[in-house]
Amino acid sequence: MIARGTSRRSSARRQLFVKGALLAGVALGALVGQGDAGYAQESLESLGANVNIEAGEQLFLEADTVSYDSESATVTASGGVQIDYGQYKLVAREIVYDQNLKRLVAVGDVELLEPGGNKVYADAIDVTDDFADGFIEALRIETPDNTRLAAAEAVRESGSVTTFERGVYTACEACEANPDRPPLWQVKARRIVWDQKNQIIRYYGARFELYGLPLAYLPYFASPDPTVKRRSGFLAPEFRQSDETGFGLRVPYFLAISDSSDATVAGTYYSRQGFLGEVEYRKAFGNGYFTLQAAGISQNNPDRFDDFWSDGITSFEDVPGKTRGMIGTTGRFALNEQWTFGWDVLAQSDPNFSNAYEIDNFSDIYRSSEIYLTGLGSQSFFDLRAQKFDVQTLNTFNEEVQPYILPSLDYQYIAEQKILGGQVQLDANITNIRRDNTFPASLLICEEPFYDEGRCTGSGVFPYRTDTFRQNTLEGDYARATVETSWKSEYITDGGLVLTPSVAGRGDLYTAKMESPGYDYGSLYSDLGAISINETGARGMATAAIEARYPYLIETANTSHVFEPIAQLLIRPDEMDAGKLPNEDSQTLVFNSTNLFSHDKFTGYDRMEGGTRANVGIQYSGVLGGRYFLNAIAGQSYQLAGKNPFAADDLSLVGYDSGLETDRSDYVSGVALTLPVGVTLSAQGRFDESNFDLRRADLSSSFAAGRFSGSVTYSQIAAQPIYGLPVDRQQVQTNASVRLTDTLLAFGSVGYDIENDSIISKSFGVGYADECFSLIATYQSTNDRYQLASSESTVMVRLSLRTLVETDFNYNLGND
Repeated sequence: MIARGTSRRSSARRQLFVKGALLAGVALGALVGQGDAGYAQESLESLGANVNIEAGEQLFLEADTVSYDSESATVTASGGVQIDYGQYKLVAREIVYDQNLKRLVAVGDVELLEPGGNKVYADAIDVTDDFADGFIEALRIETPDNTRLAAAEAVRESGSVTTFERGVYTACEACEANPDRPPLWQVKARRIVWDQKNQIIRYYGARFELYGLPLAYLPYFASPDPTVKRRSGFLAPEFRQSDETGFGLRVPYFLAISDSSDATVAGTYYSRQGFLGEVEYRKAFGNGYFTLQAAGISQNNPDRFDDFWSDGITSFEDVPGKTRGMIGTTGRFALNEQWTFGWDVLAQSDPNFSNAYEIDNFSDIYRSSEIYLTGLGSQSFFDLRAQKFDVQTLNTFNEEVQPYILPSLDYQYIAEQKILGGQVQLDANITNIRRDNTFPASLLICEEPFYDEGRCTGSGVFPYRTDTFRQNTLEGDYARATVETSWKSEYITDGGLVLTPSVAGRGDLYTAKMESPGYDYGSLYSDLGAISINETGARGMATAAIEARYPYLIETANTSHVFEPIAQLLIRPDEMDAGKLPNEDSQTLVFNSTNLFSHDKFTGYDRMEGGTRANVGIQYSGVLGGRYFLNAIAGQSYQLAGKNPFAADDLSLVGYDSGLETDRSDYVSGVALTLPVGVTLSAQGRFDESNFDLRRADLSSSFAAGRFSGSVTYSQIAAQPIYGLPVDRQQVQTNASVRLTDTLLAFGSVGYDIENDSIISKSFGVGYADECFSLIATYQSTNDRYQLASSESTVMVRLSLRTLVETDFNYNLGND
C-alpha cells in the first residue's frame, strides 16, 4: 500500500475517550479526515453512544507514524500508538480505521483504560466504529475492586452485551512469583455473558475451582456486575441443624426496592419441623434507619422440644405450640448532634422461638427490648429508656420473672466552673419496675453447727430453723426517684500530701407494692418465706469524706518506684430502711481491690452505704529497667460507727459472704506485671480477715509474641452455702491462637472445672483469609452446670468468595 497524506508526530498528551471497547476509531477518523474534534463528538452522539465527553474536549493522537490512504479511506497509526480523548485512554502497537466499512482494528498489546477504572487488555480488537458490534481476541478485564474476567474470545453486541467464550472469573490476584499458577478460586464457564446495560453477569456451564481443582458445578447462575452495590436476586443458601429442628436449608432472596430501602425474604425447610418463612424490611434515611422483621412456622413435631420441660417449675402448658413466630423491629435516628432516638423491640409467641430457629438479629440468649432517647453534651449525659428483658432459654420461667422497666432515666451533669475550688456533679436516676411473676424464696439456714465465726457454713431446708430467706425476685410494682449532688476538690501540701475532701447529699422518693408467696409445704407451712411490701416514703443520705495520699518516689539509675499510702474516711448516718425495700439493681457485690476506695460499693441505687467507714491501703507503681511495669495495691475496709449495711438482712442477701459484713473487712489485694516480651500477668485476691484463708482469687495472664497469642484465667471462689453453693468453685479458662502464615490462623480454648474435674467448654478452629477468599471452621462444646443455656456441641463453618458468595453452615451435634 502506498501511503497518501502525511505522517504526523505529536507530543501533546491528554486523555482518550473509549466506552466499552474502542470508540476512539470514530474520533481518530474524524481527526485525520476532518481535522475537527468537535465533529468527532457530534459523530459519536449521532451514533447513540453513551459518551461522557465534556464540550470542547479535544482528541490527541501520538504514534511513530500516522498515514491516510485517500483511495481506500483508511487511517493507519503504528508504533506506540496512544489516543487520549476525554477520560479515556487507548494504547496499541497499531490501529487501522476503515472509514468506508466503519470498522476499527487495534492489534498488539491493546490496553484500554475507562473512566470508571476498568482496564481492558487484548491481543486484537475488531469492532464497528459505534462499538455496537465487534470481536476481541484474548480478552482480559480488570475492575477497580480487583475482580477479573478473561476469555479466549469475546463478542460484543448491541453496544452493551459482551459474550465471553470459555470465560474465567475471579476476585483473586495472580501470584507474582508464578503468574501461570491458577488463582485460589475461580469460576470457569462455557460462556459468560456480561450485560452492562442491565448490570448482570450470567454464567452458563459454570465450574468452581479451588487452586485449579474442581469444587462444584452449576449449569447456570447469575451475579451482579462489579459496578452494582445492591441488586435483587437469590443470595447464597445457608445450612442449619439441631436435634429439635433437624436439618435445614435456608434460601434467602434479596430485593432492592430503592436506593434507600431493601428487603430480604427467606424460606427454610427443616426436616423435622417443616417450612419456616422470614421477611426483613430495611429503610435508610439521612439521619438514621429502621428495620421490620417477621418469621413464622407451623411445626410438624412440636413435641421435639418436650425434653427440656422437666425442671419442676415450668408446667406442660408452657411447651411451645404448633404455630410459632416473631415480629421485631429496630431503629436509630440522630435527632441532632447531641440527641439520638432508637428502639429494639421483639415480640414472639414463646420465649425461645428466635433463639431456637436462629432468627438473624434476634437470636441472642440474653437481650433487651427497649425504646430509648439519649443525649450527650459537653458536660452532661441523659438516658431515658423503657425495657423488657428477654431470656431465650427452654425454661420459660426465666423469661416470666423478667421485669418491665417503664421507664428508667439516668442523668449526669458536671459543672464547667469550679465552686469553692471544687468540682460539682449532679446525678439523677428514676426507675419504675413491674414484674408479673416471682421465684419462690430460697430457704437458708444458719444454725449451729452451720455457723462459725460470723459466717454461715451450711444450708438446707425445713426442718432446720431458718434465719432468713433469699428473695431474688418479687412480683408487683416498684418506683424510685433518686437525686444526688456531690462536691470534690483536691489540695497538695508543700510536703507532697494530697488531700481530697468531698461532700455529697442524696435523696430518694419511693413507692413499693411487691410480694412473694414463698414455699408451699401444705397446710402447716403453706407460706414459708412469704413476704409482702406495701410502702411509700422517702429516704436520704449525707456523706462527708476526706482522702489522703502521700506518694513517695524512689529513683535509681534504671528503676523508678512510687509508694503511695492511702487513707479514706467517710462519715455518714445509718442507711435508712437498710435491706427492707426491694433490691432490683444492687444484687451483685464483688469486693476487691478495684472498689476498695469507692464511696459506695453497692452496684446500683436500691442500696446505699451508711455508717462511718474507713478504707486504708497502699499502692505501688514501678518501672523496672525501663521495660518492666509493676502495679500493686493492698488494703482493708473498717466499719467504725453505725450499722454495717453489708450485714443487714437484705431481701437478696447482698453483703453476706462479701468480705464486708464484719466490722473489719477481709483483706483485698491486686497486682499487675507487664513484661517486654508481650506477657501481662495480673492477680486479685480476697483473704479472710481473721485467718487469711483465701476467699476469692482471680488470676489472669495474656501473651502476644510474634505469631502466637493467648491467655489463661483462673477463678476460685470459696464455698457460699448461704447462696446454695456449699463447695468451693474453681475454674480455669485458656485460649490461644497462632498465625501459621499471613493468611492462615489456628485458634482454640478450653474451660476446666477443677472442683468437678470436668471440661466445661472447649472450642477449636481454623481460619483462612486473603484478599478474595475466607473460610472459618469452628467446633464448640459447652457443658457448664453454672450456665443458663443448655449444654451442646456445634460445628460452624463460614465461607466467603469475595463479590460472589457468602454462606454459613451450623451443625448441632446434640445436647449433653
